[in-house]
Amino acid sequence: MTRRTLSILLAVVCTASGCSALAKKPPTPADNYTSEQTAAIAAGPGERYYLLVFGSQETPKRAKYTHTWATVVKVTEYAVGAAPAIQEETISWLPSSRDIRPLSFMVEPGTNFGLHLTIQEVLSHKERVSLWGPYEVRPGFGFRFHIQKSFMESGRVGYQCIDNAGEAARTGDGCNCIHAITDMDPVFDRKQYPLTYFGNAASENIVRRLHERSVILCPEAEHGWLIPVLGLDQYPIERQTYRSRRMP
Repeated sequence: MTRRTLSILLAVVCTASGCSALAKKPPTPADNYTSEQTAAIAAGPGERYYLLVFGSQETPKRAKYTHTWATVVKVTEYAVGAAPAIQEETISWLPSSRDIRPLSFMVEPGTNFGLHLTIQEVLSHKERVSLWGPYEVRPGFGFRFHIQKSFMESGRVGYQCIDNAGEAARTGDGCNCIHAITDMDPVFDRKQYPLTYFGNAASENIVRRLHERSVILCPEAEHGWLIPVLGLDQYPIERQTYRSRRMP
């Protein structure tokens, strides 16, 4: 399914259902904390947090073979000269069947895939993988991300590719890969993360929102040293640089 075809489908579905304006979000506890509360969270001794945002898509782009996922890494330095401790968490929400069905409007079982399993899965479909970051982020973002990941793995939410219509929109029992990440955002609702963005466009839109919110510390700095530490240098990943620009 091409972007044009998906856009037409979404327009038809949205007209009939009210789309994101009426769609019910899964009740994530991550949404219960205000930006002020998470901004007050301080890092522990020697702790820093980093974010990597990924997108993948087939060429030409079809919705069935696109994906968006994100990883937060907590790095803790205990002593000068000693190797830091690395803790990695990933939100990569996919159907348990691994078969993305854009035309299905029923919730199905979902699974949160790990970082390396995700990359191997999308590469098996000959999708190109893009990466924004790693960026250093505020500790409060790491806190919210951890809560969202735990919620996605709780068994309380399933998967639906177009989740602003159908069963997921009515019940709040399902979401797609994009909203599995963005539903934890207490400031912007789903209208700020439209499904006309998918694949790399969706991933870049997430990065854009984080830049606007000042979640990222020193946005011009990308911490590439983390890539080999996480074992990502073994994959054909295209590094992307975010440049502020107006997106419709």
